[in-house]
Amino acid sequence: MAAKEFEDRFHEAVTALEEIAGEIKPPDAWDGFGPVALEEFWQAWPGIRGWGEWLWRLVDAERGEKAAPEADSPYEETGGSG
Repeated sequence: MAAKEFEDRFHEAVTALEEIAGEIKPPDAWDGFGPVALEEFWQAWPGIRGWGEWLWRLVDAERGEKAAPEADSPYEETGGSG
């Protein structure tokens, strides 16, 4: 499968999970979801969470480097009296 296809599926999955998370609180989901859905979540979540945290760290490291302020230049004028 091409990366673009994975990207599209990933976007759809994240969007769906965000919508669900915004519409139902975890205690209500735990109380209202059937045993099959809860079992699927319980079994799948550790792997999904680990994968997601790894991807998040990669993205955060890349974006964090771009967002970090540059080191002060020794030639930068700081003002002062003269």
